[in-house]
Amino acid sequence: MKFRYIKIPTRDPRRKWISRPIIPVILSAQKGVVARSVNVDALLDSGADKCLFNAEIGEALGLELEKGERETFSGIEGGRLFVFIHEVYIQVAGIDRTIKVEAGFVRGLNISAIVGQDGFFDSFRVSFEKDRNIIEIKCVS
Repeated sequence: MKFRYIKIPTRDPRRKWISRPIIPVILSAQKGVVARSVNVDALLDSGADKCLFNAEIGEALGLELEKGERETFSGIEGGRLFVFIHEVYIQVAGIDRTIKVEAGFVRGLNISAIVGQDGFFDSFRVSFEKDRNIIEIKCVS
């Protein structure tokens, strides 16, 4: 499945917009016998260890966030994020495969969703073709 990079405006209107590898995914979680799901535009981040989502998405899925395992994440800037880990299911829109990943949920994240290495990149071959503004995602066996 191929997706186009999406241009995102910068905070400074004088600067050029940045094209980012953002893909539509369906995130779901089991809650009893009823599964809840949320459609999310997720940034593909090959430098992120895990998938990370805003707490509001977890709450929409019916997760009791604070009951998840608490982990500390750090980023390139050296700051720390406290996240709660939960098992969730991710399906890339247009691909007939759902994968289970351990994802972190955090309050106050400036982006709604980041899809990272653990689980996602293990299950899909991801090709970034920035020069053509295309991301290609294929299932791996």
